[in-house]
Order: sequence, then structure tokens, then C-alpha cells
Amino acid sequence: MSDSTTPPYDGTLETTADGGVIRFERQLAYPIRDVWDAITNPTRLADWWLPFDADITVDLREGGQMVFAATGDEPITITCTILRVEPPMLLEHTHTDPGSFMRWELEPVDGGCVLRLSHFVTDTVAAIDNCYVVGLHASLARLSPCLAGRPIAWDWDGFADAQAHYASIGLASAASAP
Repeated sequence: MSDSTTPPYDGTLETTADGGVIRFERQLAYPIRDVWDAITNPTRLADWWLPFDADITVDLREGGQMVFAATGDEPITITCTILRVEPPMLLEHTHTDPGSFMRWELEPVDGGCVLRLSHFVTDTVAAIDNCYVVGLHASLARLSPCLAGRPIAWDWDGFADAQAHYASIGLASAASAP
């Protein structure tokens, strides 16, 4: 089982007839119920998912909403609708882009679980330009420390390194000069 706080650059983007699918797969040395809690519990999500502080609410049922309301200087609120929920194995919800959605699949394995994250996008060019692969990579890099009870701050330098890597293989836009 790999449980590194600096995971490899494992994000992929597959083109499909409807757009594309960004995929990540992580083997985590934590029980499936702990990982499920980290992806569905508002307090736990706040420790690893977003690059900004937010008040988070989760109505964990089909048709329920996940709301991320920034508490900083920039007033942003992200609202996602839950499409499918099968605790503790599957969570599917909309994304901010119309027609886009995310699927979190968990599979128990010896010594922990496998997390498969798929982000279905309708526009792969926009997904690349908006650095969706990079953002997911950066968030997932914070998941294991959170599961270990040692949440870490958002790493903008790590984000820049990931962006440079993913840009070099065509999965992110190049960083603009300061």
C-alpha cells in the first residue's frame, strides 16, 4: 500500500464521445469508512479538499446538496447536487461546469482501500485550461495527511510543480509568468 504525502503524478485525461474523464486512483492505508468520512463529512472535507477556507454543508442523499461557501475575502459559493450515494462505496455529484460530474468510488482491500476519482467533463480544452487535473492532484495530496490526523495547508509550490508537470504532458495550461 502506498500512502505517500507526495503522490506520483497519476492524473489522466481520457477523451470520450461526450467530452472526457479525468481519473485518479489512490491506494490508501486507511479503512474504507475513514476515507468515506473524509469525502463526505463537512469538517473533514474542509481539512483537505479546497484551496481556501470555507463553511461546508453536505446533505448526503440523492438530490441533496454539497455547499462550499468561502469564508475569506473572495465571496465564492460552490453548490453541487448529489446524484448517487451508496455508503461507503460510491458518491457521485455535479460539478460547477454544466453537465460535468464527479464520481468517488471506494473499494476495500487488504490494508486499506482504493479510491478511484473520476471527473467527467464536457469540454476537455476547458478542463485543461482550468487546471482541473492539477487541482485534483493537489487536493488528493492532502488526503492522506488528513486521514492520518495531521491535515496540511494547501501547498501552492506543490501546485506549481504539479502544473508544470501536467502542462509538459498536455494536461494543464502552462503557468503564466509573475
